[in-house]
Amino acid sequence: MSKSLRILFGLLVVFALVATSCGNDDDSGTTTTPAATDEPAPAPAPDDDGDTDEPAPAPEPDSDGDTEEPAPAPEPDSDGDTDEPAPAPEPEVPSTIVELGGGAVIDMAECPEEWDNYAGVTDDEIRLGSSLPRSGALAGFGTIADGIQLYFDYVGPIDGRSVVVVSRDDAYVPARTVTNVEEMIDVENLLGFAGILGSPNNLAVRDTLNENCIPQLLNLTGLPEWGDPTNYPWTTGALMSYDTEAFVWCRHIADELGAGATAAVLALGNDAGEAWRVAFNNCAADAGIEVVDEVKHDPQADSVGADVITLAASNADVLVVASSGAFCPQAVATVASLPWEPLTLVTNGCQRIALFWVPIGPLANGIRLVNNQKDLSDASLADDEWVQFVRSALEEQGVDPDAESHALGYIFGEVLHEVLMDAAEMDGGINRTNVMRAMWQVDFESRGALGNALRTMDGANDSYMVETGRIEELVVDADGAYYRPISDIISFEGETGTYGQ
Repeated sequence: MSKSLRILFGLLVVFALVATSCGNDDDSGTTTTPAATDEPAPAPAPDDDGDTDEPAPAPEPDSDGDTEEPAPAPEPDSDGDTDEPAPAPEPEVPSTIVELGGGAVIDMAECPEEWDNYAGVTDDEIRLGSSLPRSGALAGFGTIADGIQLYFDYVGPIDGRSVVVVSRDDAYVPARTVTNVEEMIDVENLLGFAGILGSPNNLAVRDTLNENCIPQLLNLTGLPEWGDPTNYPWTTGALMSYDTEAFVWCRHIADELGAGATAAVLALGNDAGEAWRVAFNNCAADAGIEVVDEVKHDPQADSVGADVITLAASNADVLVVASSGAFCPQAVATVASLPWEPLTLVTNGCQRIALFWVPIGPLANGIRLVNNQKDLSDASLADDEWVQFVRSALEEQGVDPDAESHALGYIFGEVLHEVLMDAAEMDGGINRTNVMRAMWQVDFESRGALGNALRTMDGANDSYMVETGRIEELVVDADGAYYRPISDIISFEGETGTYGQ
């Protein structure tokens, strides 16, 4: 075959192959799989828009812009943030603040590093301390702590724990109170202190106890400073404020003797006596009473007889005995020996008939005072439910109900009982902060109070627990000794506010 024929024949074959390929695409829509070769697969040819046919393209977004595969990176939200997984919640940090009422608080962060909120609270005991005079002119009050212990022995455990009261004698000397308290803090494992007697004595330890976050409950004194939860949240009082007591004295004098009455004042030469003296002078001026003479006596004196004789020279219409302990009957007995016949007002701290007035008998006839709690030795209260309860309990415990001040311990024990029961119901149970919270919020009808009056506080809104009382006159006759009411129950409940206001 000639060369030109061979070329022509080859072209015809090529055209035939091309035509066959085009016909197959049009007829079946499929392509013939080429035979495998040993050559590597060629790079894909570009498509019409210049892109190459890449295998497995990225999934197309659906109608809302999300893709199905794989999970996309989080889209930013409307404020530009991404929808991150919810973080793990932060652990709650316990608050160190304990609310007492009226804006007064305890901040546990201010307590010493080694401080223990559960000090003095063991598996079977609640331990409290006290310091009182078991010797000296005010020794009659020394058994109040014994009475508190007897009360809790009688009523039984609180929250499964027995109450233990540890007390020491300070002879009413503030320096000895300081020593007692510091030693007991170191060696006795105490929840706190309760029933320390004496204004200067409590003042001497108040800063130490507050700085160390140790409760100082029911100070047995009416110093107005005990109603100051804003500055001293660990300290509370147990008696009517001396300011309130003096105000009642002034009002009674004005009612009995009218404007222009004169008064002489015998006052303890310490913080308590000064508080009474200042309060009485302030209200006397408003009531039209003239204070014509004053004597401050030594708290450690053997007798105040000479001081009373000095005051008698004033021939005042009224004698105010702003003192305590054995000094009260000494002053009254001295007046009875003189021609002077003043209206004699004595402080509530000298209320107890068996302790103070039985020893001088009829010489005490006619004294008056602001009473606010029940006296077991008051013959007029023989049928009172509380009086019968305390008498029976003390007799069962082998204690003479009329001896010393055990019965007063029952009255303050009743308050402590209420406070500890309230603290036991709080989160965390009985501990130092809960006891103070319960104390500043105490609110109950006291069976030991005249008229079963309320014993209530509300922190800095109402910082004084005892705000009711009654003017009573002592009568000593053949039937015994008792108090005769001169006034109705006088109530300042919720009105005496807080210290300095």
